[in-house]
Amino acid sequence: MKVDYYEVLGIPRDADEDAIRRAFHALARDCHPDVSDSTEDHQRFHELAEAYGVLSKPASRLLYDRYGYRGRGNSAYPEEAEAGDEPGERGDDVRTAVELEAYEAVRGARRLVRYEAVSECPSCEGVGVLGEPDPDCLECGGAGQIREVSEVAAAHIVRIELCDACGLLTCDECDGTGLVVAERLLRIRIPPGTEDGDQLRVAGEGGVGDPDAPAGDLLLDLAIRPEPRDPGLVRYLALAGMLAAAALLVAYVLLS
Repeated sequence: MKVDYYEVLGIPRDADEDAIRRAFHALARDCHPDVSDSTEDHQRFHELAEAYGVLSKPASRLLYDRYGYRGRGNSAYPEEAEAGDEPGERGDDVRTAVELEAYEAVRGARRLVRYEAVSECPSCEGVGVLGEPDPDCLECGGAGQIREVSEVAAAHIVRIELCDACGLLTCDECDGTGLVVAERLLRIRIPPGTEDGDQLRVAGEGGVGDPDAPAGDLLLDLAIRPEPRDPGLVRYLALAGMLAAAALLVAYVLLS
């Protein structure tokens, strides 16, 4: 199985940034290459640094929590599905609020909604790497990646590295995950007769899911702005303002 980065650092999944940093420094102190010449300690330090590198950054931690090891990267060349594997998980739903005027709720409206959602990286088109593997590569056999298996604390760790011989590069935009949290713009139609507190669901416009799994939905929480307490007073003030402006214009013309 692929190791859990939280287990590598010995911390709970809700640990804050300070707890993650303290755990890394406490565990890495004795196996740091400057302290130990042991190959096993060097391997252990590399694993701790890898876990810390992912969990210490909010963006990469968010993707790791959502997608597990696949959120670490190498999504370009996933392992073949084994018999009995569970189907891919659909993407996360995204919620955002939309405010409407009272007349828009009655008549219906069109709105341009701005929100953020997990999306495929535009730089690498969601594969996590730049370039194509060499099908005749002797180092990786055309897979584009090299796997190493090690055991740490009774756990089997599968390390997947890009094949240097193929000349592949990790995408800097998504840090090899193939995923980014990106801003989206979507024009939506709000039907007439909407009431305060209603929710609209736009299927497939949420966060992207696992490969071959559907995306999440966009959920729009609708709120109607309250009308002025005295609409007649508002109309009166508007008329008074218009008349005052007209009077000033007439006075300016007469004096010029």
